[in-house]
Amino acid sequence: MKPFGMIPFFIPHVGCLYVCTFCNQSRITGQSGISHLTPDYIQQTIKDYVGTKRCEKFWEVAFYGGSFTAIPKDLQHKLLMPAYEILQRGIIDGIRCSTRPDAVGDEAITLLQSYGVKTVELGVQSMNDGILFDAKRGHTAQEVVEAVTRLKQHDMIVGVQLLPGLKGETWQTIIETAITVAALQPDFIRIYPVLVIENTELADQYRVGEYEPLSTELAIQYCAFLKDWFEQHGIEVIRTGLQSTEELDSGNSLVAGPYEPAMGELVVNEQYKQRIQRCIDEHVSQYKYSLSNDCFNLTEYTTYENLGFSRVNADNTGCKDKTNNDKTNYIGNNSIAIKHNIIISYPRSLTSKVRGLKNRNVLYFAELYPQYSISWCEESRRNTVRCCIDGLQYVL
Repeated sequence: MKPFGMIPFFIPHVGCLYVCTFCNQSRITGQSGISHLTPDYIQQTIKDYVGTKRCEKFWEVAFYGGSFTAIPKDLQHKLLMPAYEILQRGIIDGIRCSTRPDAVGDEAITLLQSYGVKTVELGVQSMNDGILFDAKRGHTAQEVVEAVTRLKQHDMIVGVQLLPGLKGETWQTIIETAITVAALQPDFIRIYPVLVIENTELADQYRVGEYEPLSTELAIQYCAFLKDWFEQHGIEVIRTGLQSTEELDSGNSLVAGPYEPAMGELVVNEQYKQRIQRCIDEHVSQYKYSLSNDCFNLTEYTTYENLGFSRVNADNTGCKDKTNNDKTNYIGNNSIAIKHNIIISYPRSLTSKVRGLKNRNVLYFAELYPQYSISWCEESRRNTVRCCIDGLQYVL
């Protein structure tokens, strides 16, 4: 498939029926107002983006920043018509917009489709009604369910935007949102950890101690869990973390919160870290169980498949058993000295993702498991990431 070529037009706050506690689109995008979005401006901008690269990408116009289907119909017509004309001429491949879950009735969807809009992104944020109420979203989780269902019934491509870290967020509400959204089977998801932006109610709450933003590490953990969960359910996560902008990078608009230009990379690092850790912990747990039952047959460990790993025949792993008793781990009352030998192998293309940005995963496991022998091996013949423990190999 061709890579996407997004042609964004921001309509900050236009059509928004409520002022959410966290939102200041003008600050985030560095734009205010839409008076410049004339038909000529829209068409010229599209042509400038596409240029001579028409065949290199799947070009799509995107109206972001407001609640598109909640703005007056005549303004929708004014914005959509120039893009639709370009679409009919074959210069672009599609049009999309973002909007609220409670603003996509049948009539609104019909209007979008009449102008060739095929993709709608919904600002969902959370599927916990308490969090939505505190954030002054003005819609409920049930309205999200109805909106996604209705859009899919009209054969629209549906995206969902989530904001982990709103006031009241916990691991329980994160899991609640993950399960409920996955059941709706949207086509793709964006995940943006909450940032405290200047001139918002959330900034006021933060300054008086009523709101505590996520730490960077917790934001990464939330995002990694959500991304893993959705990918396991066949839903693509196309972005994690806000795109870097001059306004955010300057520090003038950002009050607090987990802003990381490399958030997407850090989340993938965390995904691999969690997979490796689950694999090691499960192996050690099973080893302890075997010792306590006087059973030393490591090939009987079968619980990894339940964690999403695939086990490879140990006879063909290529892993060397480097037993070394210079460091020990005493198991239960058996007083048996054990040093687990772990080899994590990966293709060159995934080196930075598995080892982590600035070797963060390598350092993490060295500190967490100082009693084990852990090797990190880049192998050109690999096309998957594997964890070899005591001669048994598992695909992550």
